[in-house]
Amino acid sequence: DDPKFMREFLMKPCPKGLGTLQCFIRRNKGIKNALFPEYRVYLKANETFLMTSKKRAGSKTSNYLISMGRNDLDKNSANIIGKLRSNFLGTEYAIYDDGRNPEFDESYYEDRKCCDGDIRCELGAITYSSNTSLGSKGPRKMKACIGKVDDEGRPLQMWQPVNRCDAKMLTSFKAKESKHIENLVCLENKLPSWSDEVGGYVLNFNGRVSKASVKNFQLVEESD
Repeated sequence: DDPKFMREFLMKPCPKGLGTLQCFIRRNKGIKNALFPEYRVYLKANETFLMTSKKRAGSKTSNYLISMGRNDLDKNSANIIGKLRSNFLGTEYAIYDDGRNPEFDESYYEDRKCCDGDIRCELGAITYSSNTSLGSKGPRKMKACIGKVDDEGRPLQMWQPVNRCDAKMLTSFKAKESKHIENLVCLENKLPSWSDEVGGYVLNFNGRVSKASVKNFQLVEESD
């Protein structure tokens, strides 16, 4: 129940010797959250609550606050650990910690009153595009990246752009030839296969999926 310990647990990579840490997400879409559902993350082993997120109303783009407080999504709260923000089309997403926006970011003026600490760090990026090989009925192509860390869990590169000319994770991820790409773990969704039996695309989730949905996905390294 120690907030400091929980923040460190959520913000630092798992030690390599620990293996895979399985979690699951519950979507709360009751009357109160009909327009903006709340998503909560739990440990699979004992259903321990870890963090929650919800879309902020009134934002120009999709903008989610991430909190380690079960019912606390106040942007000024000490429980806020990060933010997910998309571009206008919803095709690109960036994940940040709870630092403040740099002044060159147009959203700086929207959030500057609630963020007085260090400039935010970029934690991950996601892109979506149409999957032309599967046609209109297939799931969209999704790619994602996170920063690489060494054996001690320390990042190989701090993704903390302060000026416009500084390296940004999403830009480096899309460019591929960028010198910074070697400091990223690049992932993509595993392509499903067509099944004549069910008349649709299928992917084996080894019992982890309870309901068929185009939103279900698996991430694998791009080189796989």
